[in-house]
Amino acid sequence: MERKFFPLFVDLNDKRCLVIGAGNIAYRKIKTLLKYGAKVEVITKEVAEDKILDLQNLKIFKKDFSEEDLEDVFLVVAATSNSDFNKKIFETCNKKNILVNNMTSKIDMNARFSAVYEGESVQVAVSSKGYPKKSLEIRDSIKKMLEKK
Repeated sequence: MERKFFPLFVDLNDKRCLVIGAGNIAYRKIKTLLKYGAKVEVITKEVAEDKILDLQNLKIFKKDFSEEDLEDVFLVVAATSNSDFNKKIFETCNKKNILVNNMTSKIDMNARFSAVYEGESVQVAVSSKGYPKKSLEIRDSIKKMLEKK
């Protein structure tokens, strides 16, 4: 089933966001969430990307994920390498009306991250329906166009 995503800018300041997994992709998502003021918590059995340990304002819980972890959560990033587990996370979150971004599926999610350009007076977000390299290329083209003077 194809999902249609409504483009929306959201204030993440002080919103509790949960990242499940701690690899390279999780690291990039955590950095983005922190940049926008989210209260980020990570649940993982082990930290696969050491750079995560260097991030500030981050809580890491080395444990198995459980449904109780979702209480008062605004957004979840399912960033494990197990696509079946990520799908289960999505299904659980979706039933609870929690936004969830699934790193192993273009379908089993209800929220996407976008490639963002921020200038002095403009913020542009690009989504290419789950193809991040394409989003980055378009964002970079927009950046070049807007920064020409």
